[in-house]
Amino acid sequence: MKIPVIILSGFLGSGKTTLLLSLLKESKLRGLNPGVVMNELGKKDVDGYILQENTGMSVEKLLDGCVCCSRKEELPRSLTALLTRRPDIIYIELTGVADPDEIAKSLLEAPLSERLNLHFTITVLDAENALDYNSRFSADKQLVRTLRKQLTVADLIIVNKSDLVEPETLWKIEKMVYKLNSESEIVFTHYSQINLAPLLAGIATRELNPPAPRRGPGSVSGTALKRISPSHGSSATAVQEPRTGEHVSYSQVAAVTLTVPQGGGASVRKEQLEHFFREWGDSLLRAKGHIQPAGQNSVQLVQYARNRTSWEASSYPGQPYIVCIGLNLDEKALSRRWSSLFSYKV
Repeated sequence: MKIPVIILSGFLGSGKTTLLLSLLKESKLRGLNPGVVMNELGKKDVDGYILQENTGMSVEKLLDGCVCCSRKEELPRSLTALLTRRPDIIYIELTGVADPDEIAKSLLEAPLSERLNLHFTITVLDAENALDYNSRFSADKQLVRTLRKQLTVADLIIVNKSDLVEPETLWKIEKMVYKLNSESEIVFTHYSQINLAPLLAGIATRELNPPAPRRGPGSVSGTALKRISPSHGSSATAVQEPRTGEHVSYSQVAAVTLTVPQGGGASVRKEQLEHFFREWGDSLLRAKGHIQPAGQNSVQLVQYARNRTSWEASSYPGQPYIVCIGLNLDEKALSRRWSSLFSYKV
């Protein structure tokens, strides 16, 4: 019997890792042995450590690039290594700028196709920002194409952070989504909280019979799910693929890793770091990392997305750092400004 795979897609800061944590906990409650492949743009493993810290699981990590293009050849190796642990289900969390259709195509190629079956593709949207993506990233045609593809190939679309916007915005998002994908179910939520039972139905009792349906019975929102055709997502009219050259899901997005200087009592206050994030305006799309703020006795996980910063306790044992992800980031300028935050220059 083939092992079901669930792909988690969605732009930077939308809530994919929060959803994955819920899926892993639910999988454990059902007696399943889940496996995880985590892809991150930066050189430091932020989300993978969050998973390990919260679940104790070992995670296959693909860092410093996108698994749908620059790291594409590494996916089969990671999945093969994961299969040695005999998982009952595999979750693949993509970077925020990855094309999930490229991953789906990889699963259809031998030898992966002989052992794995694509069960679901889930895309998570950030309700606060989803309507701005086309205009905000208009200069990066490849990225706009990828963000649309994340919607067109999805079996389930989760509009997260819905509590932070007005109902009118949610109606506009729904209209936008249906223009690209009229067959998927849309769920409006916050903290990525959904009914997980339909996604995992049949897996615990090994009742998935090849070819397994890509939707489980029931619905994440309480109504019957529509069945989709096998060609769903492969012939979307809203997205045009490049005619020549290697597949690229983005062109102007880059990740810069900044480490905290060692020794000398180097530290930064929370408000200083939050101001640092805001200084870069729309060019900084996402920032995350582990920092011990001035006046704090322990390291904290900090996450920034579109002018919102959150902090939470962490047991990260390594050298503190921040990963900044953005459009046309000036690494030298970032590094100079980063150094100026501390009590001495580096």
